[in-house]
Amino acid sequence: MTEGLLLLFPEQTEGLYRWNQGSIAQNGFDGVLQMLPVAAAGLAGLLLTARRVDALALGDDAARGLGVPVRATRVTVVVLAALLSAAAVTLAGPIGFVGLCAPALTRPLARRFPAFVRARANWPATGLAGAGLVLGADVLLRALVPADTAVAVPTGVVTGLVGAVFLVVTALRLRDTAEAGPPDRLRTPGRTAFLVTVAALVAAVAVAAVAGVLLGDTGLLLGDVVDWAQGRAGRTVSFVLDTRVPRVLAALCAGAALALAGTLVQAVTRNPLAEPGVLGVSGGAALGAVLLVTTVPVAGSWALAGAAFAGAATASVVVFGLAARGGYRQNRLVLVGVGVAAATTALISLLIVLTDPFNATKALTWLSGSTYGRTMPDVLPVALVLALGVGVAVARRTELDLVSLDGDTPRLLGLRPSRVRPGFLVVSVLLSATAVASAGTIGFVGLVAPHAARTLVGRRHVRVVPVAVLLGAALVCVADLIGRTVIAPAQLGAGLVTAVIGTPYFLYLLVRGRR
Repeated sequence: MTEGLLLLFPEQTEGLYRWNQGSIAQNGFDGVLQMLPVAAAGLAGLLLTARRVDALALGDDAARGLGVPVRATRVTVVVLAALLSAAAVTLAGPIGFVGLCAPALTRPLARRFPAFVRARANWPATGLAGAGLVLGADVLLRALVPADTAVAVPTGVVTGLVGAVFLVVTALRLRDTAEAGPPDRLRTPGRTAFLVTVAALVAAVAVAAVAGVLLGDTGLLLGDVVDWAQGRAGRTVSFVLDTRVPRVLAALCAGAALALAGTLVQAVTRNPLAEPGVLGVSGGAALGAVLLVTTVPVAGSWALAGAAFAGAATASVVVFGLAARGGYRQNRLVLVGVGVAAATTALISLLIVLTDPFNATKALTWLSGSTYGRTMPDVLPVALVLALGVGVAVARRTELDLVSLDGDTPRLLGLRPSRVRPGFLVVSVLLSATAVASAGTIGFVGLVAPHAARTLVGRRHVRVVPVAVLLGAALVCVADLIGRTVIAPAQLGAGLVTAVIGTPYFLYLLVRGRR
């Protein structure tokens, strides 16, 4: 929603992007003086509930035995914490990871000094640690970066990088009991049901593609498309279709590629939450592409795809390399991926802030998952890699089925997962990188499409792959169509629309996995 507002109202939100990354730049003391009573009220309220929170640390039953209203105490503390967060964001924007790092830095004090076990002593120390983190990040920024540049760089970029490293280190030290396992046991429909599902999805993709070509700020008819294909269309119709058809093809190919990438990653890691966007692979691809866009604006499609692949490959080596220790356990893999994604987001923000306004707007539009300005050469890399990926997935479908079961069954049948996994991961990185280069960052397609495919046709990948590919293509094509038509002539990127669908679904999977 924030990205959508920034793109739709560029004049009204001028300078807001920098603030949105966490900036402590102030115009005098007015803001500080206005927020000081709010922060003081929040802190005083928390200190008044400190004894109840200490009781909660003993467990819910023990707290109830001491007469502490558990639910009311939790709600009160959350409301007061939200009040403090609101005051902080009002002053300095959403500075990330301070709320994660500061408590972790002060927690060891309780082991050496028993007084810090109590909330009334621990919370003020945590507040001082948070202040030291923000000030230290700002001082470090000004020490390492020239003065004229340091003024433009938000402090939140530095805290984001530090917090990302902290999150990855914490994930590696985490005692993860949520071991990656096979997908849920699903009913396997018959051959007729599978063919009907595929036919229905093919029809849905065709309808979405036709609607995407005909609808927009200028409505067209099928006859116009036929005339254009035969070279007999007028100048206006030719101009509209020359720009619209590549957009539709880019959306279809990018959606299919992301869905197939998610299918491969979930099978190899046996993790239902694995997805290129969540694991930071898409973020790495976006970082590589934005670096090229902001430094070499005239770079071609293949150069953009290469830069995206380099970024995605680097991110995937970090994520999968660190998470492989212990067998791709669920919490570790997701937390490492979130940390890498946060680091790439901070670096992307740094590049956008430092570049000129024209390249910044171009990069923001592209990051929203927009297919605006796509041409046929932009579609070619992702189309070729998609064909390669589908061929590999279909040819190696039996190996995909085996590695998605558990760690022992493939070995008993003579298959070594350590040799099979890297190949599938390389293909998924190629798919993610070319999809990002073609249509920008589009999240959650690689999460939603494979899950929906397994629900529809079971776990066998000879069926999951085509259904997931069709679902991903249809989802992104429809999202792109909605973004182009709902508020025409203004437009929203397909990535912003898919986030509306994918975010609740991701939270649902988290809750279901916890149960």
